[in-house]
Amino acid sequence: MSSKKEEGFRIRETELRDAAFFAITLAQAEISKIRVGAAVLAINSKGDSSIFSSCNIEISFSRVFHAENVALLKAISTGHTNIKAVAVISDSETKQGAAMCGCCRQDYMYLNPDCMIYVFDSDKSLKLKVKLIDTMKYPYLSKGMIK
Repeated sequence: MSSKKEEGFRIRETELRDAAFFAITLAQAEISKIRVGAAVLAINSKGDSSIFSSCNIEISFSRVFHAENVALLKAISTGHTNIKAVAVISDSETKQGAAMCGCCRQDYMYLNPDCMIYVFDSDKSLKLKVKLIDTMKYPYLSKGMIK
C-alpha cells in the first residue's frame, strides 16, 4: 500500500509528464528538426512547489537552447531553486532514450544531484526513471542513446 506522500508524488509525476508533452508542441526546431519538451518540479524557500515547462528553441546554429535548461532557468528565475525532478520527451526515436545531455545534467547537478529524471516515450509511457547522480552509468553517446 502506498503512502499519501507517494500518491501525491505520482500525481506530480503525471503533471510533469503532461507538462513536458504540452511543451513539445511549442518547440522551435527548424535546425535539428528534433522537438524536445521538458518540465521541472521545483520548490521555493517557502516550500511551495511548481512545475515549469519548456521546449527546445533553435534561433540559429550558434543559439540553440535545450528544453531541459530553459525549464531549469524558468524555475530558478522565480526563486524555485530546490529542483526535485525533470521530465523529458523528444519526438526523435534516437533521442528518446537519452537521460539529457552532459551539459544539461551538469547544470542540474549543481542544484540537486538527487533530483529524478523521467524520460517518456511518444506514447507517454515511462522509458527511464533515474536519479541524476546515477546517470553516469547512462552515458550520452554521439547518437543520443543510452547504453
